[in-house]
This record gives sequence, C-alpha cells and structure tokens, in this order.
Amino acid sequence: MSGGRLDQMIERAVARICDTGYDLAGLPTELATAWPEAPALELTVALASAAEAVQSMFRAPGSCAARAQVVWQQAALVAAEVHYLAVLGRPHATTGDLFSHWARDGGGG
Repeated sequence: MSGGRLDQMIERAVARICDTGYDLAGLPTELATAWPEAPALELTVALASAAEAVQSMFRAPGSCAARAQVVWQQAALVAAEVHYLAVLGRPHATTGDLFSHWARDGGGG
C-alpha cells in the first residue's frame, strides 16, 4: 500500500465530507477514477479513515459528523463489493476494476 497515495485519498475524502455542497454518493467513484491502480481494499481504508478523522474532529452532532456516517456506510459497501469481486475470481482487484464493475452493474456512487 502506498502511504502517499492513501494519504491523498484520505485527504480528498475528508475534504468532500466537510463540503456540505458535495454529493457524497459520488465519492467512491471519484476516488476510484482518480487512483485506478490502487488496490480495491485501499479505497475501503481511505473511506473509513476519512470518516474516522472527521468524526474525531467533530465529536458534536452536526452535518460533518452525519456525513462521516454516510462515508462509513460507503466503506462497508465497498468492502462487500471487493469481496464479491474476489468470489468472482478477482482477489487482487484494483479501484479501476471496481469502477468498471460499477459501470457495468451499477453502484459505487
């Protein structure tokens, strides 16, 4: 896992979580298309890490904390998709593979 790439993914996700004008539904797809070579599970780590960081910064209930909860759910859904790809014989899927899967079958935001 590339620490630099992961840090960039987390930073972008944190920025999107805190931007209340940004539609979070597109966040997994945005990250997958920005870093198509990244291991697919790295997307899950980036989403979960960003959600945790925002929740740690904004402990009080509010829009950022609520948006972080949405990203936690996205991280779980991405993990399920990664497992699904592994079951289909793609245990080393990249985020680009996830994006292609979502484009074919829907999902990903």
